[in-house]
Amino acid sequence: MKKLFFLLTAVLLLCAPAWSQDARTLLKQNPERYGGVHHSYEAPETTVDTPAPKGYEPFYVSHYGRHGSRYMTSMNSVTRVSHLFDRLDSLGVLSKEGEALHKALKALEQSHEDQAGYLTLRGGREHQGIAHRLYQRVPGVFAQTDRDRVVAESSYVQRCIQSLANFSLALKADAPQLRFDIYAGERFMKHISPGTSVPRNRSHSAVFDSVLNARFDPARVMNAWFSDPWVAAQHLGKYSVRQFIYYVFYAGGINQCLADDYDLPEIHAFFTEDELYNLWYCENLSHFDSMSNTLDNGCRFNETGRKILADFVSKADAAVAGNDVAADLRFGHDSGLLPLLSYLRLEGYEETVPMAQAAESGWYSFEQMPMGSNLQLIFYRDRKGEVLVKILRNERETTIPALKPYKGPYYRWKDLRNYFVNLP
Repeated sequence: MKKLFFLLTAVLLLCAPAWSQDARTLLKQNPERYGGVHHSYEAPETTVDTPAPKGYEPFYVSHYGRHGSRYMTSMNSVTRVSHLFDRLDSLGVLSKEGEALHKALKALEQSHEDQAGYLTLRGGREHQGIAHRLYQRVPGVFAQTDRDRVVAESSYVQRCIQSLANFSLALKADAPQLRFDIYAGERFMKHISPGTSVPRNRSHSAVFDSVLNARFDPARVMNAWFSDPWVAAQHLGKYSVRQFIYYVFYAGGINQCLADDYDLPEIHAFFTEDELYNLWYCENLSHFDSMSNTLDNGCRFNETGRKILADFVSKADAAVAGNDVAADLRFGHDSGLLPLLSYLRLEGYEETVPMAQAAESGWYSFEQMPMGSNLQLIFYRDRKGEVLVKILRNERETTIPALKPYKGPYYRWKDLRNYFVNLP
């Protein structure tokens, strides 16, 4: 019955307008956003800071950053479609457009040889920029004579270590006197990317497939790419026609991450705007349910968020009590950061909705979790020792709607801490 409920919810949502006007406008403004969670980081054009209450000065930063732009995490994400095109080419069923797409996919495959999972040049520059803007935002934090140490911890995965290196080098360039303690390894996964022991709800694939089937008509694509669409459809192995096309779209989203390394043909150019939107819509709801709290998954990612948040609290307690740490930096994955943001119920994460309602509820993967996404807590203190905290998501001020701030976006640490430790 539960599975049926979610399927019916998905179908009812399909009766809504063909797209959210807000989402479509944003996607048209920058087509790279069709990459969803593969979208490169968009830094704020200007840094906007609400002045801290009088007498408060920043003294400590607690940070979690997703790795920057990268190659696909596995070759299979590229070869599952490029190798199918190899087979279809051998059958002689590719049209001229299909041949051009085949060439583009082979170029993407070649770019990934011996590099799957690693950071790209763009990814490194993203973290350099985030570090530099953090320094510019609160230079006083990194100029304290009694707080000159930065503790940087990373997932053991190479792209996260590379992100840590780029961030730390940029921060060190701005503040040469800083001392860095740098760590990486399985030990740190417990509070950077702990995962969850709660099993995945089986309704995920059913809802995704039902929405993909309802929203995407493959006829135009198959007729454009193949001289004999029927023969092509018979040789897609374990994939349906729609799944095959979706995976071509998905592979194309990574092109932007490699833009500083290679001049690759644009794979998304082989789709119409409406096709791109509907395929993104499916990517969007899939990642929403895969790492955020939804009705479908029963908020299973609270366990992950709780473990990461506990590390934030314990290290902040030590900084507030008095140590020599100016910043605690963590470098991990979307599978760590997104559950944390969802668990905190930050602005934009207040409601728990069905996975198929992601776009309608204003949850856009390219905004919520692009490459380089980050959460920063900036701590302020006055001469009396009272501590305030400001929350930044992707370098922009944000709030927790369920918790009343002290003033503007600033929270008393004692109130925020109490909220953190009492989250269910």
